[in-house]
Amino acid sequence: MLRYCNNCDKDFDFTPQQVSGKSDLICPLCGNVIGKGSRNPAIKLAVDQKEEEIGNIFGKLAHFSYIFYLVIGLIGVAGFFLKLDMLLYIATGVALGAYAIQWITRTVIFVSGIVFIPIGAYIGYKYFGDINGACLGVHAVFIIRHVIRDILYSLIWKFIRLINKMVNK
Repeated sequence: MLRYCNNCDKDFDFTPQQVSGKSDLICPLCGNVIGKGSRNPAIKLAVDQKEEEIGNIFGKLAHFSYIFYLVIGLIGVAGFFLKLDMLLYIATGVALGAYAIQWITRTVIFVSGIVFIPIGAYIGYKYFGDINGACLGVHAVFIIRHVIRDILYSLIWKFIRLINKMVNK
């Protein structure tokens, strides 16, 4: 395992037993103690940059998963009002398919959707009298749920900030 000597500005290879052992690592050139977690600054910077890139990718995926149903819902609503039936059906299929996959894999967060989605579809069908209305009802449930979740989260964050201000005074 490579460890870096700050005094010599060089990497030295030590066995894993030496690195994990109780005794200090000693630089073979200058005799100074080398930290067991020491890394070459240039390599450490490159590793830190890679870790940041990976973190950014996960952050983008998390953000996309957060807005997924909102975006699909807005696409479905646009398909309904623009009379683009195929767009409406595809958006509905994607939303329901994703929800079904989450339900099957037990990763669904919107558990009450199992009740509200059929209710929304029924209300949309009754109000508009066709399958397009049912699809609109499905998207309305996802959009309403997203808006309620955003309002709830913003209230929670405001409450946390308020408590934080009160505690830090």
